[in-house]
Amino acid sequence: MAAPSGFVPKQAMPFDDKLFQIIGADETLTIAQYEMSILPPFPPDSVIHDNACGLGPVTETILAGSPPDTIKIYATDVAPPMVQIYNGIAAGKKWPPKAVIMDAQKLTFPDSTFTHSFLSFGLPIIDDPVAATKEIYRTLKPGGTAVTAFWLSIPQGESAQETRRAVWGPDARLAVEPKPEHSNRGYNRSQLVEGGFKIEDVKLYEKSAFLPVKDLDEFVHAIWSAIGQPVGGWKEEDGEKWDTAVAKYKEILTKKSGFHVDGDGKITLEAVAQVAIVKKPN
Repeated sequence: MAAPSGFVPKQAMPFDDKLFQIIGADETLTIAQYEMSILPPFPPDSVIHDNACGLGPVTETILAGSPPDTIKIYATDVAPPMVQIYNGIAAGKKWPPKAVIMDAQKLTFPDSTFTHSFLSFGLPIIDDPVAATKEIYRTLKPGGTAVTAFWLSIPQGESAQETRRAVWGPDARLAVEPKPEHSNRGYNRSQLVEGGFKIEDVKLYEKSAFLPVKDLDEFVHAIWSAIGQPVGGWKEEDGEKWDTAVAKYKEILTKKSGFHVDGDGKITLEAVAQVAIVKKPN
């Protein structure tokens, strides 16, 4: 998602940690925890890249597993607001890493730096995914492990795309949209192979993540604030059509197959992620 710059509708919620907690930080944490559950323990002296780190679910999960004291984690993200939020969380939780601004397509690390490289929820929204996978390959040590993940389906994201087109026309686009191929189960593997990895080495896994929605109206307001802005940034028209957009978003979301309501009226959103794990040849 793109941090807002320039004009921001007065109805939009602040782009901060609270916003992300409302819209689904627990979902990405669930997938990070799953990634660690299917990986071997980190050996002493592991050097780990948390690429496109976001709020730090990968960092958080690694450190929660009480890894050896000698591991090192390097966190990077292309978006300055995300780096700022990560570093605020890191300071509060006393994480050793401090994130820096860096483009996943143009890493500044030397060749063969990392034993492990994580790029979760980034590939299909990066301008040039193959450039990013080539950088992962380049910066991994021989025998190192790369891990990527992305949503095969996520109702809140799909609903935002459909809302933008429903209200502003079929050619309207969000500022950040995944490549249409993201729901193709072969997509992540193909990007890794184009980046230099061997197709037979790529292992694929799937995991559902569930997000409880305590207040649907608050959630709709938050998600549209976070990902509803169009290409080129918010316009005054977005403020004028805000109520129309959030109403349409709510209508679309509640019809998604991943929108669940139990017998007590409690709402849960179900997203399905694919995780790809691959080793760089020795």
